[in-house]
Formats: sequence, C-alpha cells, structure tokens
Amino acid sequence: MKRLKKETSITKSVQWVWKEKAFAAFLLITAFLMLCTIIWVYHVKVLNAPKVYSDGFGYYAYLPALVRGDFTFGFIEAEGWEHSLKLIEAEGGLVNKYPVGVAIMESPFFFAAHLLSLLRDALTGSVTATGYSNLYQYMVLFGGVFYWMAGTVLLYRLLTGYLGFSKRVSLLACAVITYGTNLFHYASYDACFSHVYSYFLFNLFLYYLCWYEAREAEHRNRLWQTCIFGFLAGLIFMCRNTNILFVLTYVCYGVRNWETLKARAVVILKPSRAVPIILTGFVTLFPQLLYWRSATGHWFAYSYGDEPFYWLAPQLGNFLFSVRKGLFFWSPILVLSVIGMVIAVRKREKLYVGLAVFFLVIVYVSSAWWSWYYGGSFGQRVAVDFMCLFTIFTAELFSGLEHWKKRNAGGNGYRLAVAAVFGYCGICIVWNLICMMAYWHRVLPSDGADWNTIKDIVSGAVAYIF
Repeated sequence: MKRLKKETSITKSVQWVWKEKAFAAFLLITAFLMLCTIIWVYHVKVLNAPKVYSDGFGYYAYLPALVRGDFTFGFIEAEGWEHSLKLIEAEGGLVNKYPVGVAIMESPFFFAAHLLSLLRDALTGSVTATGYSNLYQYMVLFGGVFYWMAGTVLLYRLLTGYLGFSKRVSLLACAVITYGTNLFHYASYDACFSHVYSYFLFNLFLYYLCWYEAREAEHRNRLWQTCIFGFLAGLIFMCRNTNILFVLTYVCYGVRNWETLKARAVVILKPSRAVPIILTGFVTLFPQLLYWRSATGHWFAYSYGDEPFYWLAPQLGNFLFSVRKGLFFWSPILVLSVIGMVIAVRKREKLYVGLAVFFLVIVYVSSAWWSWYYGGSFGQRVAVDFMCLFTIFTAELFSGLEHWKKRNAGGNGYRLAVAAVFGYCGICIVWNLICMMAYWHRVLPSDGADWNTIKDIVSGAVAYIF
C-alpha cells in the first residue's frame, strides 16, 4: 500500500512537470545558472571569500557550535577561522545576535556535508570535518538555490491554483521578479544570508493559508493542520524577527471592508484556532529560547544590543528611492508591482488587502531601523524576503493586459501598453543584471553608492560591449 502511494505521488509529480513544461524549464535553467554563478564567483574567479560570511556567518555559526557542543563559539577564534563572530552584550551574558531559524533551515545541507566530511576523513586521514571547510560552505549556498526553487514552485502554484492567473502570466511574473531584482543574487552569491529562506517561508505561508481556507469552507481541517500556522509563524520569526509581521496576511485574509474585518476577527480568535496556533508557535520557538537561556540565564533576551528603531524618524524616502540603497532605485521593475497593487486592492480579493497592509507596515518598520540601508548589500536586501508580494501584484498587472486583449481583440491601445510594459521589463532586467555583475566585481560597492557609481557602472558596461 505504501509503495503504491509512493508510486502515485511520483507519477503525479512527473505529470505536473510535464503539464508545466515552460515553468519547469524556467526553474531548471535558472537553478543551473545560479549554481554556475556560485562556482564562477567562488571557485573560478574568486571574486569573494569566504563563501559564508558577514551576517550569513552569524546565522550559520549555530551549526558548527551544535556538533562541537560549544555555544560560546570560542572555537572560532581558537582555531583561527577565516571569519570571526562578534558577540553582543545582553542582560546576563554575551549572545550571538542572529536568531537560529536560518541555521535550522540550513541544517539538512550542513549535516550532509558533515557526514561526507567525516567519511572522507576516516578514509584519507585528513581533517575536513571542521564545520566550516569548503564543502560545508558550498552546501549552504547550494541549499539557497534549493530553497529558491521550492519557494518559486509554491509561488507559481499559488498564482495558478488559488489566485486564478494563467500559466503564462504566472511564469512571466516569476521570471521578471527573479531576473529583474536582487532575488537571483540572494539565491546564489549571497545565499548564506537569511533572505532566500524567508522568501521560501513567505511563499509557503501564503500557499498554505489559501489551501487551509479553501478546506475550512468545507469544514475539512483537522487540529494538526491548524497548528501548522503556529509552526510556520515561529520559523519565520526565528529567521528574521521583524518578519513575524507577515502574519497580517493571515489576520486580513478575506477582508474587504469593516464588516468583513470584524467577521475575520471572530474566526481567528476562536479558541479552536487561536490556542493551537499560539501554543505551537511557542513550542517552535524553543530552540531560540533554549539558546537565550543557556547564554544569559533568561528565557528572553534582546540580542541586538544598542541597535534601535527610530519610530518617529523613519527613513522612508531613503529606503525607497535613494541612490545609496533605494528599493525602487535599484529594482525599478518593482514600480510595475505598485501599479498592480493599486489595481488589486480595488478588487479586494482575499489575499490582497492583507498583502497591501503588510507592505505598508514592513516598509515603515524596515525604514525605522537605525541601519535603514542594512549594511553591505546589493540593493535593498530586506525586500527579498517578501518578493512574493511583488510577484503577485506584478501578475495582477500582466493579467489586466491579458484580459484587455480578450475584451478588445488587441487594438492599438493594447499593443502600445504591452510594448511599454514589456519594454520596460526588458530594460529593467538588463540593468539589474549589469548592476549585479558590477556588484560582484566591486564596481558597485557594498555600501555608499552615489551618482558617480552609476557613471562607473554605465561606462564599464559600455566598454565591455564595445
């Protein structure tokens, strides 16, 4: 019986891939390019080293600490690793400021590397099972490509299965956001950072939310299925604390006006829903709480020291438009998603209000952080986490063009609009790829970009072409 079910599952997967040949081709080609990027950047050209570094190292450090049983992280300095870890003073002791969620997501790839390293050491007498040798670091980056693939499959199925977009529109939206923003970069070159993991979790949360609510309408959900919301929310929080705001999409699901908001509040506050979700969320947080307890003697700790939010002075203009790290400056293709958001919110479909509310709140919170530019990065990196939002609203715009064609059989106005939209997409994608290469070659600095930087990028691209 189990074998039959397994064969049926494999058959369904093969059938789905065959039905979605265009999307499968996009997925495999892009994943291949990402893997080639990792090898080219870190092995062929050696444009950056080490592979797991900066914030990515802080997230990752829990895994070698786990196999060594040393959460003081003293072994890093003692063994002279190529990257250090600065601990933060918290009440009761020193802590790693980065939460443990990314390490949990990376763990399958880390332990695969660890087993291979142990086997190699046993056979050759070498010492590579250090927790940070090349194989571990490459496996983490390859894991980022895997999570991009899994997240994009979920997003595509959400677009086609629950939001009603055509296959063509859904594929175009996924491709445009992947190649027109810094998503490609953070799923390959900088896959050790938290963002591609949050991208996957956000897509999973939205897909599961739509799946759950569709079953709920038929009264087919079970207690353990309700608990999954708590598990996902806890994991999202442990990857990046402020991302817990994404639960606003759950709170606002189906909300169109004041009356539907009150009706939604009644539904989500029912003990049969609220209690399992809250309890499961706290259980999911146990690894984080246990670490804080072992490091400080307290179950809860603020691990970011003297890094504050300036709630009354958010850098909204800089966060969105500045040449230094502006979201729309470095990913201008996202302007299309804002147009799509306006169209979508007027429709007030089940997910749209929640996504728009989350976007407004997360932009405010992110721009109020003391380091609104988020250190060294390609573009505004925190936006990678919620690229599902931009993809959905871009799909809404593309779908509007598709419906326009059906209504008017493709008149001059339609052809002009299509030429403008997709011409803009092409320009933005080319510009993004040029900037990404400039970042890899240090022409675009990790911080402090200005108008002279733009001149350098343009002149470098022109010189390369001609």
